[in-house]
Amino acid sequence: KKEFLKNLATSVSLFYEGSQQGRFSYTYSGDFNRDGVSGNDLVYIPRDASEITFVPVPATQVHTYNAAGEITTLRQYPKAYTAQEQSDAFFAYVEQDDYLRTHKGEYAQRNGATSPWRNQVDLRLTQEVFKNVGSNKNSFQFTMDVFNIGNMLNKNWGNLNFVNNASVLIPQLPGNISATTKPTFLLGSTGGDVLKKTFGTSQTISSTFYMQFGLRYNFN
Repeated sequence: KKEFLKNLATSVSLFYEGSQQGRFSYTYSGDFNRDGVSGNDLVYIPRDASEITFVPVPATQVHTYNAAGEITTLRQYPKAYTAQEQSDAFFAYVEQDDYLRTHKGEYAQRNGATSPWRNQVDLRLTQEVFKNVGSNKNSFQFTMDVFNIGNMLNKNWGNLNFVNNASVLIPQLPGNISATTKPTFLLGSTGGDVLKKTFGTSQTISSTFYMQFGLRYNFN
């Protein structure tokens, strides 16, 4: 804060917040172990392509099944994908993901994966005009707040991220599955296509800079 010309004062304040955006678990889509609960079965992270079998994605339809073998979900893809294309896409996904890349050959841990760290810096500028009236100080304060000012300087700073789809594998489970049935999979999807990146960026005010202005009259 700096006072000048006897009746003016300017203040500059910076506020910083840094935080982990959350934890999450990598799971299979649907009820893979047939215990009646969907979406909570932790994935096994294959070491290489020999440990997982993908099946082709039809042009527009992908089915997932419940414990009774009934179709529960119809997913849409923009095009057909061969089993090899899905395998290549899956392991490319694994390599770009910090958690999956370092835990190959293991089952994912419950809440073992973390979202990116987020930094936010807010700026406040205050211009005060004051005058003593008798023994009392009276003042007007004009304020300008810039929230997430880092994003104003660089579009990649201060972004709020979300997990595109933690259910990375879709088991294909027909109704007559048995203990000796070899599981097959489809690659999970997001935004109308197969998974390619772990995180997306929220396109809301949470990820952008914004401002507010204020006026206050103080007397005492």
